[in-house]
Amino acid sequence: MGWFKAPGADPSADARGALVRVLSADRGRTAGAGVYLAGRRLLTCAHVVNAALGLRMLSPRDPGTVTLDVSFPALAPGTAGARQARLVAWVPPRAADHQGPVADGSLEWGGDLAVLELDEEPPPPVGPVRWLDMRAGQLVRAWYGGGQPFSYADVQVGSCDGRIGYLDGQLSGAAVDDGYSGGPLWSPADGAAVGLVMGRITPPDGEFDTQHTVRRSWGLTWQSVRQELLRVGAAPDPAPPGAREPVGGDESVRDMMVGPLHALLGDPTVRAAHSTALGAALGLRTRADGTAPSVEELAVVLCTVERALPTLAESLAPSLGDARGRAQLDRLLALGRLTDAAGLLSVAEHRALLVKWDHLTRQDPGLLPRAATAALPYVDLPRSLTAARLDPDDVPGAVRELEEWPGDGSPVPDETPRLPALLRVVEYAAAETGGIACQALQEWSGRVADRLGIHPSALGERRADAARWSDRSAGTGVRVLVELSRHPKDPADRYRCAVWRMRADGTAARTAAGAERPRTGREIARLVREVAGGAEGAGQNVALVAVSVAPDALHLPVDEWDGASADEFFPAPLGEDFHLVLRCPQIRRRSRTGAGDLKRRWGARHQSEPLVADHHISDEMELIRLLKTTHYDAARVIVHGPPGSRTRLLHFCLAMGVPIVLWDRAEPGDAALLDGAGPYGPVDELPERVRHFRVRAYMDPEVPARPALVWEDAELPLPDELQLADPSRGPEAIARPSEGTDQAT
Repeated sequence: MGWFKAPGADPSADARGALVRVLSADRGRTAGAGVYLAGRRLLTCAHVVNAALGLRMLSPRDPGTVTLDVSFPALAPGTAGARQARLVAWVPPRAADHQGPVADGSLEWGGDLAVLELDEEPPPPVGPVRWLDMRAGQLVRAWYGGGQPFSYADVQVGSCDGRIGYLDGQLSGAAVDDGYSGGPLWSPADGAAVGLVMGRITPPDGEFDTQHTVRRSWGLTWQSVRQELLRVGAAPDPAPPGAREPVGGDESVRDMMVGPLHALLGDPTVRAAHSTALGAALGLRTRADGTAPSVEELAVVLCTVERALPTLAESLAPSLGDARGRAQLDRLLALGRLTDAAGLLSVAEHRALLVKWDHLTRQDPGLLPRAATAALPYVDLPRSLTAARLDPDDVPGAVRELEEWPGDGSPVPDETPRLPALLRVVEYAAAETGGIACQALQEWSGRVADRLGIHPSALGERRADAARWSDRSAGTGVRVLVELSRHPKDPADRYRCAVWRMRADGTAARTAAGAERPRTGREIARLVREVAGGAEGAGQNVALVAVSVAPDALHLPVDEWDGASADEFFPAPLGEDFHLVLRCPQIRRRSRTGAGDLKRRWGARHQSEPLVADHHISDEMELIRLLKTTHYDAARVIVHGPPGSRTRLLHFCLAMGVPIVLWDRAEPGDAALLDGAGPYGPVDELPERVRHFRVRAYMDPEVPARPALVWEDAELPLPDELQLADPSRGPEAIARPSEGTDQAT
């Protein structure tokens, strides 16, 4: 690149800002060179480390966690400012055929890399370099490890097989020699390092002959170095923003871009303006002398610098005057999909989406996995989006993977682009979020769609799909209330029960009274199934079964009670077929403000954030403080920790009117095991998510978690608050439970 320059200092400084000097153990000589990667990490050759330690140069033996002295020529000359670096990754030298160690006298070999780590990051002007793949014909520069300005050696890549590049130098200036190994091979034209100096080809002993190889050295290509570092888990992040290595086929794509670029930016003045804006967005330096880059150089940038093409398109789209210009931009974007560098989003679009999604993920970790699953039901989603929760740190990776899906496969108006999968997920996330956040996401999506040339009807149809999905509701199904109680002399595993079925008008019909005798869990489960199955509307939606228990019975595995009859094919635990939830009014009634707290928190359940009560909450007093201050309206608490602690925290939550509490009654109650129940998703769907989790858990012995859910619906009366209607007297006659009938139609 000539008009566009890599970020950083003047290109004449080359890569010396990243050059590292590796010193011998006594600091008396330069063992070799290295290059600063990023953070606290440095890269050099394994044989340079051996030389510094006084070992056999090409010994494959890992020296262990040794410490070497290094310095940065950009900071101070000589050994001044030397600092220590620990060996953290070792790729031993190996024979070129990968068969054993390197024999003495070998002309080439593989591996031979070492990563060192400093105690702290070096100060400016030390900085990472941009990396690109090596290719034949490149003019590159190397430096002696000491970094003296006059020590540069200019060579040309004469041959490159993707693993090794052979380097030929002229008979003038410096030659690559001892002390250059491990340093970067810098391409001034590309503004990037393309490999590491590794060795040199020396003529045989004896008199010099004109047939001898002269000034030929060799280095490992960046392609090979990157592969080796990836294998040992030490690959660096891309250095400057937007840097990408060109891939096969990019040259032909670059040539095809020249035509539409001429049509769109044939005027040098216009081309200079858009290119200047492009360079600023990508972090590249550009000329300010009134010139413009050639369309060929601009095409190179679009093919090799990440997000360059969509960033240029973002600048061009508003100025397109007719359909012809739009067609040329569409052609350019279509060519960009053939490269790895282009991407879908511009720099600004990408940055804005990351900010929005990071914020939403911190509020609702399950939002993006839910939206992606619904928006792309037939797509093999990224691993991060198949879990119940998305960590904010995983948002950039999820966005990058979704960008790779070009379209959603749904019909669009003729000859217009399909809506990218990423935009569809954005629309579903917006619909699920609602409010100002929804509006912001939809505005972002609309701008990107307009820039891509997507027909408004296509976006509108997907937006309508998202709205319908967001409005999904299980509807009001059958609701059954169960009250469990025990007399002092009842057997430990038996309970007396009373069952009510709620009518559509809010009144209750008492269908069974179990006070006359204690029943087993199986008997109670069968009774509940009979009541729920015989209710009006049974089978239309999953029924809600709310079981009212005493404080010491919150641990009961009511959801596992099996109500299947003897002649049924398979077991039928209540938690599989119903939204089985618990209620415990006795605890709340011991609080003077319990009833008001319940009503307030229940009303705020859609707006308040969940509270996680785990080891970070030291004791019950800390929980009380949170529920009275920062989580005053919290309607949902997820309780973790050992059984005794869980029980105490659970009781305090209920006493303070928290209507929704989820915990794992199994031991040891690992917090991560509950993620599959989606504890952080939409609150009204939590009973259904818990039911799905229970189905899996009952069938898979590898799932140890047993979620228990308290669901104190403030709008659903408790057993002792029910109004019972006598069918013989009509709906106007309402009686208290003690005055009602034990049978209802």
